[in-house]
Amino acid sequence: MRIRPIALALISALAGSPAFAITSDEVNAGIQFNFANPGARALGMGGAFLGLADDATAAYTNPAGLTILGASEIALEYRNTDYTTPFASGGSFRSEPFNSANLGIDEADSSSGSVAYFSYTYAGDGWALAAFRHQPLSFDVAYTQQPIAIQNAAGAQISSLPLKTTSLDTDLVNYGLSGAYRFSDQFSMGVAIVYSQFDLESRTARAGRNFQLQQADDNDVTFNVGALWKLNEQWSLGAAYRRGGSFEYRAGNFNAAGEPLIVVDTAFDVPHVFGVGLSWRPSDNFALALDVNRVQYGNLANGYDDIFGAATVLDIDDGTEIRLGGEYVFTQFTNPFSVRAGLWREPEHALFATGPTSGPQALSVDIDRALFLRGDDELHYSLGFGWAFSSFQFDLAADFSDNVDTYSASGVVRF
Repeated sequence: MRIRPIALALISALAGSPAFAITSDEVNAGIQFNFANPGARALGMGGAFLGLADDATAAYTNPAGLTILGASEIALEYRNTDYTTPFASGGSFRSEPFNSANLGIDEADSSSGSVAYFSYTYAGDGWALAAFRHQPLSFDVAYTQQPIAIQNAAGAQISSLPLKTTSLDTDLVNYGLSGAYRFSDQFSMGVAIVYSQFDLESRTARAGRNFQLQQADDNDVTFNVGALWKLNEQWSLGAAYRRGGSFEYRAGNFNAAGEPLIVVDTAFDVPHVFGVGLSWRPSDNFALALDVNRVQYGNLANGYDDIFGAATVLDIDDGTEIRLGGEYVFTQFTNPFSVRAGLWREPEHALFATGPTSGPQALSVDIDRALFLRGDDELHYSLGFGWAFSSFQFDLAADFSDNVDTYSASGVVRF
């Protein structure tokens, strides 16, 4: 089957009315965001950095922290992330009532590496300006699902799902300008204007039946805003709100001959994130940090577009991230050496299917229940270290969980 002529149908076919969320193509269920704060230093501390925000990565994390910098800085981070994405791989399930005990579950492995963060900060007297590039989403996955038997409550086969191949590639890159001002010795505020570029391409093919395509190349302008309070010599409190962009894209469902069944213009809404962070520095060489972030994953499912004509209702829960980390600096050396550790809880945030459990529409809903797999909360562990020189700092970190492992190397030059 020639893909290019068919893909062009996404551009030329009659489209439906614009909506405000993704489509019911199950490939969207596995998209993995990375809302961890940029920089290997923050990653090594479990991403808890809102209350510290004392290096160049504050341009994105909490712009108010830029006022802490005593010199202009250039920061660069390379980050590699290994993903494990669960999917329904074969076997069977029962309908009315839904029972997935015999449904096969497999995992698709993928990896993404890139320059995840770059910034330049000009530090003034009580104020600062910064320009940055940040990549919070770089994810691709591909897998093959074997045929799945559909059974009734008695265990007799009534239908089946065919062999299915799926691929997805998506990226989100932010370009921002940040500014911060210190209103007093205790309080600073900052804001960032962010231009976001979003790209998505996916293909899901069901042997002999139909296939689905998604294509996106869109941009949006959003913002980050942050505040930082120095409560006393040991404690500081930070808060930040990062608004995700909304990106239009086209999606379609086609029959086996390549004829469009449903083609829609829809949108991909990146979750907004609001967080507060508290840091405690009992001495010059030791710091602890705690962040609590509320991630509005529900944006992804609000008013989604159904491209299959099913009675399914897709949903996704908002989640709360709790991040805790610490840093100890061995200041007795000519070039101070730091060790860091952290842990954090990533809330479950996969799309899941609900709808009628009986009646003529129950079967289509149960099919979606089998394909949209709910996940579990994950506990992440992180380790990191770094060296500080007179005008340069180098940091390494790693973050581990059951489904996502991240490795980071970053450097900061001060002048």
